[in-house]
Amino acid sequence: MNKISMYVCLFMFFTVTSAQTSHDGRKVYIVYMGALPSINDYVTIEDHHFSLVRSVTGKSYTPSLIVTNYGRSFDGFAAWLTEEESKKLSDMPDVFSVFPDGMLHLDVINNGGIHSGLRTRHL
Repeated sequence: MNKISMYVCLFMFFTVTSAQTSHDGRKVYIVYMGALPSINDYVTIEDHHFSLVRSVTGKSYTPSLIVTNYGRSFDGFAAWLTEEESKKLSDMPDVFSVFPDGMLHLDVINNGGIHSGLRTRHL
């Protein structure tokens, strides 16, 4: 292995391990709050999301806990939370649901060695 490859591998290793330890004990949760409010001001919606996360995380709050805000199509956000914090959020009146972000896997149907993917229905 040449030196450049070794440095790239080491850099990637330390980047991944530091990213995993920066949110120790937390997972990304999606917080769905329903339709956009009548006042569709993105900054106001984003501030509301920050205040919700701040209220459940307390002293451990940092702005980097919020991964992204969904304030253009529907009201919601993704944030690094503990299981306890996600339960607190789900009990709030403004919140419809809180669920862990996860990789979704599609079922692949095997037809004689050909992977056709999803079945579709033609009308």
